[in-house]
This record gives sequence, C-alpha cells and structure tokens, in this order.
Amino acid sequence: MFRHFKIRLIILVILVISSKAFADPRMVELMFARDVVLREPVSPFKPGAYCEREAEPAGPIPVVDSQVENRVFFWSLFTRASEGVLRHSWYKEGVEIYGENIEIGESGWWRSWSGKDIVPYKDAGKWKLVVSTVGEKNQVICVAHFLVK
Repeated sequence: MFRHFKIRLIILVILVISSKAFADPRMVELMFARDVVLREPVSPFKPGAYCEREAEPAGPIPVVDSQVENRVFFWSLFTRASEGVLRHSWYKEGVEIYGENIEIGESGWWRSWSGKDIVPYKDAGKWKLVVSTVGEKNQVICVAHFLVK
C-alpha cells in the first residue's frame, strides 16, 4: 500500500514541476454533485457529466430532482493549472442565471467548484455550466449539461 502511495507522490511531484511548461489548464475530471466536502465531491448525480463544446448534449446527462435536492455543485479537477481566474457560468434554457469567478493557483493539479441553489419546479429545465478563462483570451474550457426536473 505504501509503495502505491510513493509512486503516486512521485508522479504528482513530476507533474507539479513540469506544469510550469504548460500555459493552458486541462480538465481531467468533472461532475455535478450534491455537496463538496474537504475539496472533494459528495454523492454525484447520475449519469456522470462530461465536457463538450456543443450547444446541446450529445448523450445522457445528470438529472437533478428539484423536489429532493436544494443545491447542485459543479466540481472539476485540472492538470497544468497556471495562476489566473476561471469563470463558472450557470445557464438555464440558454440564459445566464448565475456566474462566479474562481481564482486558481499554479499547480500540477487544481480542484475548483461552485454551487447553485435549486428551487423546486421554478428551476426545472435544461441547464449547462460553462467553464472559461477570464482575461485576455476568455477561452471556453468546458460545457457540461444537466437537467433539473
């Protein structure tokens, strides 16, 4: 068990050192979850979320039951993160409802998340979360869809 930890630690150190050579962050994991505790997602919604650049989802998307859930979180893990600001923009039926800027630091691995309150029935519909950089480029990194019923 210790050996696996040691190997992962070595890989992490290599990634941290080499991350300075990359300018653009790369999202390697994402999910919509019921909570985030100690920087980790708790109870992800099913099916899993995925990144795309399409206006409409290409496959099955997470479903949030507004009669049971009162909040949804979007959590993501990046490699090659460099210091800057990310924007999480929450859209319902194509209209931006909420946005949050998130400062990130330079790291081989960086987790970010934001959350949105869900109002029963009122928030029912198709949602998407757009992750983008803030600054000179304003580059879209990911579009993830979910449904509130």
